[in-house]
Amino acid sequence: MNYNYSEFKQQILSDLQERLGSDVRVTVQDIIKNNDTHLDGLTILSTKYNLSPTIYLNSYFKQYENGHSLSDIENDILKVYHDNRPSDNIDISFFTDYDKVKSRIIFKLVNYERNRELLKEVPHYRFLDLSIVFNCLVESSPSGSATILIHNQHLNYWGITKDDLYALAQQNTPRLLSYDLRNMTDILKELLSDEDIPADAPDATTSYPMYVLTNRYKLNGSGCILYQNLLRDFANRLESDLFILPSSVHEVLIIPVKNKTSPQELSDMVKDVNSSQLSREEILSDHVYYFSRESGQITM
Repeated sequence: MNYNYSEFKQQILSDLQERLGSDVRVTVQDIIKNNDTHLDGLTILSTKYNLSPTIYLNSYFKQYENGHSLSDIENDILKVYHDNRPSDNIDISFFTDYDKVKSRIIFKLVNYERNRELLKEVPHYRFLDLSIVFNCLVESSPSGSATILIHNQHLNYWGITKDDLYALAQQNTPRLLSYDLRNMTDILKELLSDEDIPADAPDATTSYPMYVLTNRYKLNGSGCILYQNLLRDFANRLESDLFILPSSVHEVLIIPVKNKTSPQELSDMVKDVNSSQLSREEILSDHVYYFSRESGQITM
């Protein structure tokens, strides 16, 4: 029997509930992600734990259409759940206590136009064609992070302003999510063996290399462009203004302007990557930015 997507969801839900028994509750709900992306998030909530990883079913349906059996898909979902569920209850009561929350406030960048509906509900600042929004970082590790998006009602509850939030995030984000800035060639050498690197690949010692900027966890790392003095110090080191390519919400590419690359060529490249290589929720912007050493400002 071939299921459509709605039938597939219900069958997965029913099968997992039957396999796991009455000690857990298996649910699927519509989750709105970045760029107004709607995904079906499955959660398996045990009586032993107060949190559960969210497992998105949309990509699993593509596997089903490509011939994977329901049984194999369900086994994979259970493996993801067991690998990522908390080892113990996580105390989230701190979220009601502003004195405990304020050291965990961080910011991230999202596209303004693609998140208009969300931005009606959350404190934010416009920044070029982007918006700065705020999270509470519950916990983080190289495998992922748990965050709570801060909404307008949270400010009312804590009795603080949007400016208070931004001041905290400016201090906390570089401290909790330190930046990682590396030459693209060095990254390729880590990923590939020497034999796999093309002979004409740019070398780290060339005059105008490309750099990758993200944070230590490589999640929502595009916000590193807002870290105080980071771009200015780097531009001074290179003795050049900088082109900033928003390769995704997770990272940006930096190219020295003296590279003589055409801004239009760079914009075309960003648009091509966004349309062909990224999922909808990973896209940050179609525009290339410019950092001026003289003014210390980022412009479109």
